Amino acid sequence: MGLLDELSDSIANTTKDLGKMAQNAGDMTKLQYDKKVKEGELTKLYEKLGRKCYEEHKDEDIEEIKEITACELRLKEISDDIMALKGGKACPKCGALVKTGSRYCSACGEKIDDIFEE
Repeated sequence: MGLLDELSDSIANTTKDLGKMAQNAGDMTKLQYDKKVKEGELTKLYEKLGRKCYEEHKDEDIEEIKEITACELRLKEISDDIMALKGGKACPKCGALVKTGSRYCSACGEKIDDIFEE
């Protein structure tokens, strides 16, 4: 076997090796992406189950339920404060900003009756 034949075989083998490495890298990227997608799905399923569990047990004397309820109340207060700084309140139907004195929500068209009365 001559030098050119050896060089040709070496180039062919290197090309095959590089092709295999590129394929492996592509497979790895796809698997990592698939893993992230499944982790996201799993997180959403846990959240859905947690919400369902919370709704079924929200009147029970469970510390975690109390913490969630307190967090929800504080979040509502913060949202109300943000809306007040923007010059209005949240629409009771869609949550969009309704400017003080408005009779209808500009986002969903809901009739606004008494959200501005204290």
